[in-house]
Amino acid sequence: MKKILGIVVLGLLLSGNAYAGVNEPGVTSIAGCDKSLKYQFKKIKKKHSKEFKKKKQTFVLYASCDYDKYSWAANKGKDLEKLHKKTYKQCMKNSKKYNVNKECYLYALNEEIVWKYDKAKASAVLKTKLAEAKLLKEKNAAMDKKPGRFFEDQPDVNDDYQIHFNYLLAQDSEDREWDINGKMEKIILMANKWMEISTSKNKKGDKVPRKYKLDYRSDGKLDITFIRMDKKFWELHEYANNDITPFLYKGKGQTNNKKIYFNFADINSVDGGEAGIGFGSIFLRNKSVKTNKRKAAIALHELLHTQGMGTNCMPWIKSSDLKSLSGHLKNYDQRTMLNAVDPSNPRIGKIYAHNIDKCPQFMNSVYLTPTREDPYDPYKIFCLFELGKYKHPNYLHIIKKLKKAGRYNWKTRFASSCKTRDNRKDSQGYYLFGVEGNILKKINY
Repeated sequence: MKKILGIVVLGLLLSGNAYAGVNEPGVTSIAGCDKSLKYQFKKIKKKHSKEFKKKKQTFVLYASCDYDKYSWAANKGKDLEKLHKKTYKQCMKNSKKYNVNKECYLYALNEEIVWKYDKAKASAVLKTKLAEAKLLKEKNAAMDKKPGRFFEDQPDVNDDYQIHFNYLLAQDSEDREWDINGKMEKIILMANKWMEISTSKNKKGDKVPRKYKLDYRSDGKLDITFIRMDKKFWELHEYANNDITPFLYKGKGQTNNKKIYFNFADINSVDGGEAGIGFGSIFLRNKSVKTNKRKAAIALHELLHTQGMGTNCMPWIKSSDLKSLSGHLKNYDQRTMLNAVDPSNPRIGKIYAHNIDKCPQFMNSVYLTPTREDPYDPYKIFCLFELGKYKHPNYLHIIKKLKKAGRYNWKTRFASSCKTRDNRKDSQGYYLFGVEGNILKKINY
């Protein structure tokens, strides 16, 4: 009986979930946003004062608020049901776009502000949301358990550097089983085969075919971890990795600095992929990665960024007066960063091998096999700033600027961003998850 009741309650909670705040005036406190929202409403009233008086038209304004961040959308119309749904959906889209990531509710109806703080009702709303989240979590936990699926990184067959893959979903994402139906493995192995071809044909390299060291289980299969996020898709940051990486590091224990954790994220995001040192993702629902070959190409491109490529000691990498780094080639038409792979002739270009003094070349990464003598570790150089023999003037210039500012600025960098950076403490210096102290105070160059 208890189980049946739980299912009924879940159904009631989820039945209207697609339009949870439609035609519902807000009741929570929006003290931090209220002044700004009133200003927006006042501007709209002044601009459309005549239309407000037309009784055949109804005006609605929806809003969401997170302390001082807010979003809103406003429309007028005759069909009330369509009007509310349309405006709510626009507000929710804006909530995600401007990183408010909170539910939208009705703020104003015609000339009246209807959002009224009610402590008792706000408490009831919170309890309902917590109950919904708990039931959804239990439902997912039961449905996600499938034969051949692993929810944790399995024991390693060696202690070498390696790439570990996750199949990652938002809390409300459809499970398409890419981790257990062979789709991910097929794409990953395809990409690594292209790595062998491109490295063996590189004109400045040593002609040795190289590929990434992948994380395998003891049974010889790729070790792929299933990850279900603790947030619904609309609650995720516009740049989803901003939420994904801390969740994996803190919530899922993916903290091994000798691993790159790379996600096949079955959600959409701003770009087809995004990565830095330690963590990266391709977004399977993005329209730019429709085919398997395209997914493999974008994965290879993003994996380059996990290696610190490209970096500003390379003159062909975009960098504006050493103040901001894109990590991409100045002449994008060169297409030699593996993001537009021709399977018969994949090219990796000058970032793989060069003769620039004190500047790492991708050929020497610890994540490639066969591994060359004295390889570089991206984490040590680009996260810890332990430069070793790579004290290039451009690197020293950036570190000097950071130390002078006394804080971290993501635009002031000499390679891909370090994904284990604790960005909550950027104003205090340069801090990483799992590392004690301010790194800017530890370096003496």
